[in-house]
Amino acid sequence: MEKVTKKIRVFLGVGIALALAFVAGIPMTVLGATNGITALLAIGIIFIVAGFYVSPIMLVQVSEKRKLKRVVQAVEEQNLYTVREIAAGVGIREKAVRGYLTESLQKGYLIGYKLEGDDVVLITAQKQTLSASSIKCPSCGAQVRLDPLTGEGECGYCGWIAKQTRK
Repeated sequence: MEKVTKKIRVFLGVGIALALAFVAGIPMTVLGATNGITALLAIGIIFIVAGFYVSPIMLVQVSEKRKLKRVVQAVEEQNLYTVREIAAGVGIREKAVRGYLTESLQKGYLIGYKLEGDDVVLITAQKQTLSASSIKCPSCGAQVRLDPLTGEGECGYCGWIAKQTRK
């Protein structure tokens, strides 16, 4: 969830900075134009354009990332695991929840989960099973089963102790 919070802070900071740049760009443009200072005029125009066009985009992204954060919180903290439950819990349409879940999984905001249909499923690693092996007893010819962890075994007929060397 820290990644989402960090993104929100970045978008908010850039949005506010560009809004302030827009405000500062107006007098810079006027001063640059009236006093013949081309550099000040150019910087003022850049500030106005960036503030006018990019600042609203950044602030809309803040809103979107906050919704995404609510979806992540619903899964991690409220233990809601279906699109329908999450949508009801956070007050967002199911179609939007699917999009937020997909984005959060792709960008690593939700770690250890996967989306199967409309269900968020915890990824469980399957344990590798150790297979037991057996060798032929040199004393009596019976099969001696070796423990997969220790590599040792005992012949059930003559008591011969087998020790497998690891390669």
